[in-house]
Amino acid sequence: MAPILLLMLPGLPLLAGLLIPLLPEAASARLRLLAALSTAAQLLLGLLLWRQPPADLHLSWVARLGLDLDLGLDGLSLPLVLLTALVTTMAILSAPDDQSRPRLFYPLMLATNVGVVGAFLAQNALLFVLAFELVLIPTTLLVAIWGGPRRAGAAVRFLIFGAISGLSLLAAVLAFGWFSGGGVPHFGFDALAAGGLSPTAQAVILALLLLSFGIKLPIVPLHGWQPFSYGEAPTSVVMLLAGAVSKLGAYGLLRFGVGFLPDTWLAWSPWIAAAGAISAVYGALNAIAQSDIRRLMAYSSLGHMGLLVLALAAATPLSLQGAVAQILAHGLIVALLFACVGLIERRTGTTRIPELSGLLNPLRGLPFTLGMLLLALMAAAGIPGLSGFPAELMVFEGSWTAFPRATLVSLIASGFTAVYAVRLFNRVGFGRLDNARADWQSTRWSERFPALVLTLLVIGCGLWPTVLTGWSEDTTASLALRRQPFLAAGGPTLASALPAPSTPALAAVTLAAAPEVLPS
Repeated sequence: MAPILLLMLPGLPLLAGLLIPLLPEAASARLRLLAALSTAAQLLLGLLLWRQPPADLHLSWVARLGLDLDLGLDGLSLPLVLLTALVTTMAILSAPDDQSRPRLFYPLMLATNVGVVGAFLAQNALLFVLAFELVLIPTTLLVAIWGGPRRAGAAVRFLIFGAISGLSLLAAVLAFGWFSGGGVPHFGFDALAAGGLSPTAQAVILALLLLSFGIKLPIVPLHGWQPFSYGEAPTSVVMLLAGAVSKLGAYGLLRFGVGFLPDTWLAWSPWIAAAGAISAVYGALNAIAQSDIRRLMAYSSLGHMGLLVLALAAATPLSLQGAVAQILAHGLIVALLFACVGLIERRTGTTRIPELSGLLNPLRGLPFTLGMLLLALMAAAGIPGLSGFPAELMVFEGSWTAFPRATLVSLIASGFTAVYAVRLFNRVGFGRLDNARADWQSTRWSERFPALVLTLLVIGCGLWPTVLTGWSEDTTASLALRRQPFLAAGGPTLASALPAPSTPALAAVTLAAAPEVLPS
């Protein structure tokens, strides 16, 4: 298909974002529908390009700086574009009917989508930086204008950390050009992948990349902005931040770190794996200690990003495939979690756990919403049959041969997910309703629709794991830096140390996640 269709992926929401401010503000619901239709069309176009892949688009832009309009799709960027389009659509539909200042709110949401999708499409490092930086402006405004009572402090933290992340990425990309020598620097991905940098230059660049993308994910100790922003941002915004924007960090580490600096990545991988394990434990333990659902979800997300970093550090064929599956699964699960939290907050007026109880009451509670929340918590805990299970299984199986200790620690941390999931659901779902406050109306189907769609996708991806893994198998295999000697020799693996699957469905999922061994 024509390469110009690649421009339509960010172009559709961009056009809608320019049109919405020209329409009457009184028609808030119609503005929301227009914004959602533009990102839904983006999703459909992405599926069409998956069926009929277009050629890469190459247009000269600022040749003296090495900045070209190079766009392309591969097995790594395509699923993330689709995830971004889906999460943005559901986030927009999760906004209330009477959204305040809709002619500003929805264009900022669409501008965030344009930046994220543009970054995933970019095949030029400077173009990636521009798109990466574009995301910071609308997201900061969304937190600062529509956030909770402490939105000012959260927005300032978000801006400072985001600025550090962007400046570090810009410095790393410019360093690629400076250290490569020659005349006009070349920032195309093909030129960066060719290598030729000294070990010192690679170390400097990787340190900058880890700082930049570590903030965006985030990982410990670069997570200072996350609990505040997730706690204060409105539901639609936090769904977009957690489900799509944070994935820029994972994509950047895989594309730039593993892809362009393989030797240095391998040398630093034990420390990167340790950071991932620490993030997994830190996030899980802090989630257990929270008394607010939003902050609990924030630390839960931090812990799951630690598993992702572990998989990237291992860099085996299976761990990288598991990393992509974890990106997609986590994007769906965390968007569903915050969608359910938003419904609870809209009806009860609070997300404080001590102030909530008895929401499973079939007459005066919110049983349908709590049912979806329970399923999302089960998916986050890695229960078989839901999308979190095949992703975590591949992460642990693929990382075990490279870093068994870090994998074991992360596996234990993953088990803590069940602790805070059960604790949260027990306190919120059961117990007696407060008669003075429990006069809540049941949620409408139009309000449930985004969460219901995400619920069905979480179930579908768990029953058919190839939805998570089929996009990127060839791409991740080409990026793998390690073999898996135990598997090649027919020796023991993590799976062999676990009990045999108790059901045929679980056995099928386990076999489907069997690692691909690189040829010797």
